[in-house]
Amino acid sequence: MRLFLALIFLTSSALGVTWNELEAGKAYKLEQSFQLPQKERSKSLLEVSKGQVLPLREVIPLSIPGALLVLYIFDYPNCPGPELSTDMEIVPVSGSTPLVEVGAQLEECALSMYIELKDQRSKSLFE
Repeated sequence: MRLFLALIFLTSSALGVTWNELEAGKAYKLEQSFQLPQKERSKSLLEVSKGQVLPLREVIPLSIPGALLVLYIFDYPNCPGPELSTDMEIVPVSGSTPLVEVGAQLEECALSMYIELKDQRSKSLFE
């Protein structure tokens, strides 16, 4: 019985945190890297790196015609400056089954992530 419970615990912890488990006021570590295209002159890419710890500032349900979304706003501690902003980029969540995609964007040192309400119980980008 103990072995069975240990296996369940290890399996669930290996899956990371689901979106609906994320709480405002807590910090979470990224499980994967992704890039966001900068809006500035150069159109270079901002690398959001695996292992970064991002404090979750706010979770906001959004009702947009044709879509029910949830917005997660994270503080971005490695921000090069508040004037830096990026375009919205679709980021696939590695290991999610079925595949879940998140819209991500950086504005004024806040990393915004948009996820469809139907995907709330799926694997997130965080440990």
